[in-house]
Amino acid sequence: MKRILLAAYVVVLFAVLPLPLKAQSGLYLPGAKPVRDMQKALSTASDFYLLINFNGNDAVYSVAALDLLDSAFRIAFDRENPHLYTMNIEGYGGNDEYLTRQRVDAVYRYFAQRCRSSFPIREAFNPIHCSCTGDTVETIRFEVPVSTAIYDCAQLPDARKLLNKTISLRNSVLVTFHDDPDACVGSVRGCYIPGQDTVIRGYYSSLTIPRGVVRTISNTKDTCPMSLSIEVEDHLDYRSIVERYNIIPHPKHLIIQAGYIVMKSNATVSPDSCVEKLKDSITLRIPCTQEQLDAKLRFFAKVKGSKGMEYKALSTRKTPGKGSLSMQANINISQLDTVYLGLRIQPSDVKDYFYPVAGPAEAAAFEVDGRYYVAYRVGRQGRYEMKKALRQLFRITPEQEEEEASSRDTRKAPNPEEIIED
Repeated sequence: MKRILLAAYVVVLFAVLPLPLKAQSGLYLPGAKPVRDMQKALSTASDFYLLINFNGNDAVYSVAALDLLDSAFRIAFDRENPHLYTMNIEGYGGNDEYLTRQRVDAVYRYFAQRCRSSFPIREAFNPIHCSCTGDTVETIRFEVPVSTAIYDCAQLPDARKLLNKTISLRNSVLVTFHDDPDACVGSVRGCYIPGQDTVIRGYYSSLTIPRGVVRTISNTKDTCPMSLSIEVEDHLDYRSIVERYNIIPHPKHLIIQAGYIVMKSNATVSPDSCVEKLKDSITLRIPCTQEQLDAKLRFFAKVKGSKGMEYKALSTRKTPGKGSLSMQANINISQLDTVYLGLRIQPSDVKDYFYPVAGPAEAAAFEVDGRYYVAYRVGRQGRYEMKKALRQLFRITPEQEEEEASSRDTRKAPNPEEIIED
């Protein structure tokens, strides 16, 4: 009677405890949960398994296994599949390493031969984003990263002998397809110029360039453009400007200038060359006076309009924060050229800013609507005199006023080369 009870207990015990299933060839997803629509799930899976079981001492897979290999190939090597898979081919056998290696090589050769090569090759559509050319899709062709390994099941812990904790791996080859674009396409999957936040300084001005604003390319293995080079020249000293005064060029409006900044770069592009709208991500900042802010001084940069390139006012604002006053505006990479400081006025207001003269023979004379003007006069003691409205547009500091007084005392004409401002 006791033997009968013991036998019944053993049967119940084995019925309650789940036993590992024998190795079964098939396609699997990570996890032991049942999948209703396996075909749909595999078509969008970022990771999946192919398990090929071998009988006895066979090193050749069966016809049924060939169907599974074909199915795995159609999924992993489909050009429309957005996932870029690596392959890890593992053989699980006994102490006969040669037999296990033959099985692994047989599976590897299948994928290589399907690609008509000595190694697996994949063609795929790869979406690219470029800050200039916009979004596009390229067709890439790359060698699929493949790793192989063989194991003696007798040397493995129990957990390593199972797939999804339920299916035995003994006498089988397991192929793991893992979505790893960096390994497939390359580690250089994004070109960001500049590579980090950068500040370029002129004598007075500064240019803040966040990472990637000049050129951004993502999701590609293409090499990055050349290293970024930007030089900044600022011409804000009022004396050198009024001595060779020029109106800011514009076909319709009259824009008077109070300085300009020249930016030279190897990354300058024309707005016509870019499909994407260029972002105003580069910040240009200069020191200023309260008089300039009160006079509503603005930055003017080239903008493409209906009649071609022309200078237009940028959104100019006072820099937030405490300390010395400064003003800033944002530009894009097509405006790494000359940016003016100025103010748009009506032709009838010209006399409020400039002195009329008889003709072009006058020193530093310039023409507006057929009449000639100069921006300054030199007083008896060598002092530069300007009309109040124009004077407010220039950055004239107390230090410069003191230097002018010193120049008058020594009866020496002002020299722009000797002016030093903080």
